[in-house]
Amino acid sequence: MPQSTTLVLMRRATLACLLLFLPVTALFYWKILLTSQFSLLTESEGVNQGYSWMQLEITSIRHGSVPVWDPYTLAGHSFVGETQTGAFDPLHLPLALIPFNRAAVLSPLTYNVWFAIMHVLAACFMFALVRKFELSRFSAFIAGICFSLGGFVARVGWPDMLDSAIWLPLVFLFFLRALRTASARRAILNACIGGLMLGMSVLGGRIHVVLMDALVIVSAGIFYACSGPETSSESSTRRSTRFRAAMVVAVLGLTGVAAGAVQLFPSIEYSPMAYRFIGAPGALAGNQKIPYADLSGQFLPQGIALLVAPFAFDGNAGEGEANNPYIGVFPLLAAVIGIRRYWRNFWVRYLAGLAVAAFLFSIGSYSLLHGALYAIVPELWNLREASRIVYIEDFALVILAAHGVDALVKEGVRAGWTGLNRVLLGIVIACGAALFVPAVFAKPDINPWNVLSMLLIFASYGLYRYLENGNRGGGVLAIMVALILFDLSSWNWITPNRMEAAKNRGDYLDRAMSARGAAQFLKSQASPFRVQIQGAIVPNIGDLFEVPIVNLAGGATIPIDYARMMGHTDLLNVRYVLTPATEQRAGAIYQDKDWKVYENLSGYPRAWTVHETIIEPSALRALALLGTPGFDGHRTAFIDVPVALEPLSAGAQETARVSSTSLARMELEVEAQSRGLLVLSENYYPGWRATVDGQPAPIYRVDSALRGVVVPRGHSRVVLRYAPASIYWGGLLTMLAFLGTLVAALLQTTQAKQRD
Repeated sequence: MPQSTTLVLMRRATLACLLLFLPVTALFYWKILLTSQFSLLTESEGVNQGYSWMQLEITSIRHGSVPVWDPYTLAGHSFVGETQTGAFDPLHLPLALIPFNRAAVLSPLTYNVWFAIMHVLAACFMFALVRKFELSRFSAFIAGICFSLGGFVARVGWPDMLDSAIWLPLVFLFFLRALRTASARRAILNACIGGLMLGMSVLGGRIHVVLMDALVIVSAGIFYACSGPETSSESSTRRSTRFRAAMVVAVLGLTGVAAGAVQLFPSIEYSPMAYRFIGAPGALAGNQKIPYADLSGQFLPQGIALLVAPFAFDGNAGEGEANNPYIGVFPLLAAVIGIRRYWRNFWVRYLAGLAVAAFLFSIGSYSLLHGALYAIVPELWNLREASRIVYIEDFALVILAAHGVDALVKEGVRAGWTGLNRVLLGIVIACGAALFVPAVFAKPDINPWNVLSMLLIFASYGLYRYLENGNRGGGVLAIMVALILFDLSSWNWITPNRMEAAKNRGDYLDRAMSARGAAQFLKSQASPFRVQIQGAIVPNIGDLFEVPIVNLAGGATIPIDYARMMGHTDLLNVRYVLTPATEQRAGAIYQDKDWKVYENLSGYPRAWTVHETIIEPSALRALALLGTPGFDGHRTAFIDVPVALEPLSAGAQETARVSSTSLARMELEVEAQSRGLLVLSENYYPGWRATVDGQPAPIYRVDSALRGVVVPRGHSRVVLRYAPASIYWGGLLTMLAFLGTLVAALLQTTQAKQRD
């Protein structure tokens, strides 16, 4: 057969495998894709953060902009400063092309389809990496299923964490290509492409995942430098090996920082100005190292049992957001086989060590490794929960499982060995006894989930023995896929039943949608204004329906200045109060079966002018003085530096009218009888620029946390826009990283064709 024909057939086979991930993923997520009875959007954080943030982002994109500032929650705050918004993630762009539903928001089905597509991409990326290890397409297909539908990636319900987690296989793929290529120029190019993939993880929005990606690449580079090349032909000297490893890691890391700079720079700027929700409330700024005692989310030492039985110890084997490393019984067996049969492979040894180290780290304070890395690795404390490291453990085990599957399906090769067969037989006999004794004596009781784990052990052992007996046809391979899918789907618990959630008043999306009528009423009122929501459940109607609120309805952090102002919400232009319909107060101006709206007559306007100031350099002291009896913020303002103002004549009338607003821009028309200070009920934050009648004007910190601009006598047009240098410089670096790498790749491709 001609070589060109063979190449075409190979490419078709690869494409068929990749396309097969689509129906497999759809089958796995049938609950959220084919019915309306289950949903990812029932719990608070998923609705108020990920879903609502995505709604704001899509709305902004449709209007031709990126939501760098969120004017709808927390009385206005940096949208891109908090990385979890994923504001710059290009994978969100296609969602802007899909129409909203009848409630004028992103359809939950669209959200679920997008979620499934991210898992398809994760499977495809792992497939590509495993093929780089020169394993079979079938082995790569199994690895794709296990990485995407098992372990950390399958159990992540937050879109930002999922967006970030899918890129590690591609980062590692181009890292390997950079190490293996003979040409230094090609090595640099591949390292740059790997850096772009790391940058995509940054843009996804979850810095915890990026830190773990960096751990993998740095540890792999050190292992490569210390242990030598994979084969003697890859490098002639130890020095060149070390230089290549150091160069690749450095180029990949620097490119990754540059590619994600448009997100990283605003986050670095925001971090010291925000509180994180960990430790003592309001006690820790975002850039402060988390005390070791405040770190949480670790496995108990018995957590290793979760690799075989996800409900071991009645599920009390650990804690945290992603506390289960389970990739399936048969894939775990395959990983053990892969380690034994391919131990001479350089990267198999590395991956085996990585999996062990990840588990030791995951048990947190029980492990010396966790404490040592906390002390010496910069920024690793940002990982917060030790159990999140199962992401790395799963990554390593999945690739090892692919090696084991490759050994199992090879013709004429026995993958097992005597010791393994005896151990497996002993485990099967022990599981059989554990089932037989309760069945005969009716005690002790066994949790049904643990029974399922034992049955899966039986099935996996039977399949293994069947393969070892030389049965390697298409039918047995299909059985392997079916067994793994059945196994993984049995433990897929991230899609709650909506009806059960509704019974427990835990369906937060329904609660948010119930406020749509109240939101429409509020939007019909003369603006600008803000709303304060009262009640145990606070829906994020700000980002969902574009109703400005002062609540922390959706946020992983809170600006320090805003936290100070929470006791002075009148100053934040709160004109309306939204309460549950059970509120007994009279005087509601709007009411439906779920909500009531009351008017707050003491709320300040969005902007007003004062002619008296009190110099108070300390923001905390100014905040304390705001509550002084007799203080009138309509007439006097606290300011941290002196400004020259003119007194107001008795009886003189002044106006400050907001003429237009957008996400990151505000225009005002001001009529002042004398030179005064325009005070805006807007959070003071670096990056805002002001002009008065077209001329640049400084913005002052007023009343501890608000903005102020000096205006002259008469009519003035004041324009404020959010244009932080962090985004401009970060955006420039990100653009240069992507365009520079693309141009370099095109040049190398052109030169290679000319040489051919």
